[in-house]
Amino acid sequence: MYMRYLMKNMNNYLRLIFSAFILLFASSMSAQDADFVYEDRVYDELIRSVQIYINNQPALVPIIGLNSGFRSFTLRFDEMSDDANEYFYRVVHCDRNWKASDLEEIEYIEGFNGEEIQNYQFSTNTYVDYVNFSLTLPNEDIQFRISGNYILIVYDDEVMTNPVIMRRFMIDEEQVQLFTDLQRVNDVTKSNSHQQLDVKVDLGEMRIGDPMNELSLSIVQNNRWDNMINNSPPKFISRNRVNFDNTGKLAMAAGKEFRQFDIRSLQYTTAYVSEIDLHDQGTNVLLHTEKPRAYRVYRDEVDFDGRYIVQNFDFQPSSNNVNSQSNESNFNADYADVSFALKMNQNLDEVYVVGAFTDWKLEEVYKMQYNNKHKGYHVTIPMKQGVYNYLFATKGADGKPYYDELEGDSEETVNFYTTILYYRDFIQQYDRIIDTQQVIAIGKY
Repeated sequence: MYMRYLMKNMNNYLRLIFSAFILLFASSMSAQDADFVYEDRVYDELIRSVQIYINNQPALVPIIGLNSGFRSFTLRFDEMSDDANEYFYRVVHCDRNWKASDLEEIEYIEGFNGEEIQNYQFSTNTYVDYVNFSLTLPNEDIQFRISGNYILIVYDDEVMTNPVIMRRFMIDEEQVQLFTDLQRVNDVTKSNSHQQLDVKVDLGEMRIGDPMNELSLSIVQNNRWDNMINNSPPKFISRNRVNFDNTGKLAMAAGKEFRQFDIRSLQYTTAYVSEIDLHDQGTNVLLHTEKPRAYRVYRDEVDFDGRYIVQNFDFQPSSNNVNSQSNESNFNADYADVSFALKMNQNLDEVYVVGAFTDWKLEEVYKMQYNNKHKGYHVTIPMKQGVYNYLFATKGADGKPYYDELEGDSEETVNFYTTILYYRDFIQQYDRIIDTQQVIAIGKY
């Protein structure tokens, strides 16, 4: 009995020492990376299908209330291997610009950072071997003390020096009430290509000393961070209502409805899928050849606003639970080599496939190659069974995706907007999120 007591306390003692080391290491990293902007990114080519979502709903933006005990985040990703590696994680509190805040870990989390991700499942009945990892936050090791922007970092080493995944998420206090509406664009040169938001805040009973300097607004379109409106200040205040600038600064290029395809079944073709070839080594999927549409008229189509879902229709779920098929798809959905084709007579410098599955970035693996014989661009990408939205993009002068040449914009496009209200007073000195709102802008104002 005494030995058991001694070992238990020794384990707790070692755990505290290790946690203190991680805290010091994290503080050191924060000091070194004061100007580093944290963003959604995958650093390891063996990691695929990374998603962070709420309560088994991949279509939702990862935001939960500070005291909403019934809601949680789930991170899922696949390691393309037949053996499970060890992965560790930590969360970092950020300011409104997604840089590490000046807070110590003990100020924003309760529990231990640097724990191992212990929940994983080997793929079953698939041609391609992989291990599906999952992590839920908050959990018994970590709970959140304050609101704001957070980054979740996954490492493949225990001392956490080699990040493989970064994912953004947000904690909302829900202290005030946001009102977001679509209105006519003020700039007539953008009236056919942009959408403008009108945002007001009802402060209710909340008292803010200097709203003009302590409040700011960010707007995210279709859960994309590459084109967000950031740090927009209030325009004016009337009693307890704050009005944000609606004279053009809250206007965003509307884009067009996303291109899409459905490979939830590899037994038959669906819309936008031309051929499916099953062979001993796996599956090849050939999508219909697409064309540029920058100068084509707007076409209304139902999409997932740029997201994707993982799902396998080629099996019977082991339970009658409505979520069983979706949950089991995480480890029994297969990977297929999906071939994209874009018909073009003009050979542009660089063309990419872009979507949530690329983190909205121009990665080399998604770069298309031009074929002079077939007069078009082609690329083949390994992708997990599911439904995908995507776009074609060239590289802009700033190195980011540029859609004007291949996709274009229409004010009639249906977009999903997330408005985020930040509050930073002179006492607490960190960026709180006091409310968020998610709205669908349907066509014209």
